[in-house]
Parts: sequence; C-alpha cells; structure tokens
Amino acid sequence: MKKWMLVLVALIVSVSAFSQSCLDDVWQCLKSKQVPKAKKFMESCMASNPDNAAVWLMQANVNIQLYNYDSERMQKDASLAPRYPNALEDAYAAFVKAVELDSKVEPKSGMFGPKEGQQILAQPFQEKAVQAKASGKLDEAVKYYGLSARCYELAQKKADAAAMYLQTALVYNAKGDRENYEKLLEKSVSTAPEAYVDAYVELYYLYSSDKDTAKCGEILNKAGKIFKDEARLASLYEPMMDYYAMIGDEAKLLELCDKVIASGNEVMIPKCATYLSNAKSYAKAEQILRDALAKNPNDFNLLKQMGYRYALEYYDIQDRRQAAMNARQYEEATRLFQSPERKAAMENAHEWCQRAYEVNPDDLENNRILREMKALLQIPIPQELNDKINARMQSQH
Repeated sequence: MKKWMLVLVALIVSVSAFSQSCLDDVWQCLKSKQVPKAKKFMESCMASNPDNAAVWLMQANVNIQLYNYDSERMQKDASLAPRYPNALEDAYAAFVKAVELDSKVEPKSGMFGPKEGQQILAQPFQEKAVQAKASGKLDEAVKYYGLSARCYELAQKKADAAAMYLQTALVYNAKGDRENYEKLLEKSVSTAPEAYVDAYVELYYLYSSDKDTAKCGEILNKAGKIFKDEARLASLYEPMMDYYAMIGDEAKLLELCDKVIASGNEVMIPKCATYLSNAKSYAKAEQILRDALAKNPNDFNLLKQMGYRYALEYYDIQDRRQAAMNARQYEEATRLFQSPERKAAMENAHEWCQRAYEVNPDDLENNRILREMKALLQIPIPQELNDKINARMQSQH
C-alpha cells in the first residue's frame, strides 16, 4: 500500500513539474515576443494538463498575445487576414475556465490574472461588435457587445456596460427582435440609471408604439427625476411632447412648448408645431410658426409644418363630417362639407406646402399632401410632382 502511495505522489510531482516546465517555456516565448512559438508550446501543455488552472490562465494570455500579433500584422498590411480570428473569444473562455478550476489561480510575472485579463478584453470585443454591425453581421454584433458588457461589468465600469447593453438593444431592434430589444434597454437602464438618456427615449417610443400610456408616463417620470442638466433634458422634450399629445394634456403640452421656445432652441420649433397640431392646438401651432417664419421666411421645415398644420385641420373636419354621415346627421355633414373652414384649410395647406416644395421639392411627406390638396382643389398636378413621389416611393421598397 505504501508503495502505491509513493508511486502516486511521485506521479503527481512529476506531472506538476512537467506543467511548470512547460509553462516556463511558454512564458519565455511570450516575454521574447515569439508568439506563434508560444502557441505551439501551449498546445503541448494543454494536452498534458487539461484540468490545470494555471495552464488555462496561460492559455488565455497566449490568446491575447495572438490577437495582438494579428493586429500588428494587419496594421502593417491591411490586405492580410487574421491568422487567429477566434483569439479573443478563446482568451475569454480560457480565463473563465481557469477561475472555474481554481478561483485563486495566480499568473506568472508580467501576465494577466483572470479578472484583469477579462477587463482588458472589453474594448477589443466592443471594436469587433462595431465592425460586425457595420458589415451587417448582426448576430456577431450581438455576441461581441454581450461579451464586452460582461467584461465591463467585471471591471465595475457600469456606465460602459450600460452602453454595451444599449447598443445590443439597438442591434436586436434592427433584427426585428422586439422581446430582446426591450429586455436589453431595461438592462441598460438598470445597470447605470444615470448614464444614458437615449435608453429612456428608446423605451418611451417602444411603449408608445403599444399605446401603453402608463409605461410611457412612468419612464418619462423616472428620466425626469434623474437627468437635471439641460443637454440631456432636451433629449426628453420630444417624447414628452408626444406623450402629452397622446394623453390629450394640452395644458402641459403648451407649457413645455413655451419653455422650449423660450430657451431659443430653434430646431425644436417645427417639432413643437407638429405636436401642437396633433393635439388640435391649431392656433398655437400657427402662432409659433409665424413668429419663426418672420425670422426665417424660407426655412423648409417651418413652411412644411405650416402646411401640415392646415392639412391636419382639414382631416379633422373630414373626420367630423364622416362621423356625422355615420350617425345619419346629413345636414351637419353637408354643413361641414360646405363650410368656409374646410375650404380655407385646403387652400392654406396647399399654399404652404407649395411654398415648402419650392424650397425643397424632394420631401415625400410634403409632396404627398401637396398633391392631395391640388386634387381636392382641382388644381392641375404637375408631372414633375408625380414623378418625384413615385421615385421616392420606389426607392423605399
């Protein structure tokens, strides 16, 4: 029995000595920048010691150096392809495996430990995600953004992790994956609530698409309590306008529009007018547009929104006329059809859309309203206008 115990101890000592010797060879190769040679030694170490945490930790370091080796080669010659395309993922997996085998495993001098190593991988994973997204490889982008987020989380860089979750959400949205889009947006917000106002805005429009006024109100209220600086508050103004218009709170919509206009934010004036028109506050929408047009009479967005304001008033009268017809209130329906308000709305919509068209003849929304008003008013429709509408519609398919 003692003999067998001695043999076993001797075997363990022998294996341990071999693994240390093997790792020393790898370590020396990495120190002298002989990365491909280190990889070959590492393969031998791994084959003989597949359950050794120190071996896995060294494997992770070798993979990091293989990634750097590839990067340096391709910086010198952009036509080269990477020799080790999976080096980053393999490094991450090796760090995780090392910790699974021994949570207290220590690196050799000059090498990365598990936590530090994974933190270092965050940035290159992010870069690979950006490249994958730009190339239309959305599944790869999701994978790399997710790996980057986990690495940033490990480094306690919550804001950076939240940014990766937000980017992952946007990729899921591009993929048409509504469930994961919402899930990752919520994770971004919960990871670093004060980091990115864009995550709140995305969530608002997601809830808005469902007409979920309760969730819309909750997310805007939460964001309003967190963000106090004007730059990020400004990002919330448009969704807030949309929300007030959606729930029919004209008083708060007017108050917010007055605040935005008083701040001198000219970019928001057409948007204020849009939401006021949507809320049927036609007079207020017209007032702020006329004030702005007095300063910038040829501003396309202002001209377009004035046309939109009158078009909405026309559509509103048409809706009331149709409701009267449905209720068999024929006299009221006839009155609305013949009303001077209906005629004025059509004529004004045409006038302002025509002026906008003369400034920018390529806006599809404005062109559609302009053509509709010409048809209603029995004004000849230029072939050029039809051609522009048809061309834009075909380009969207």
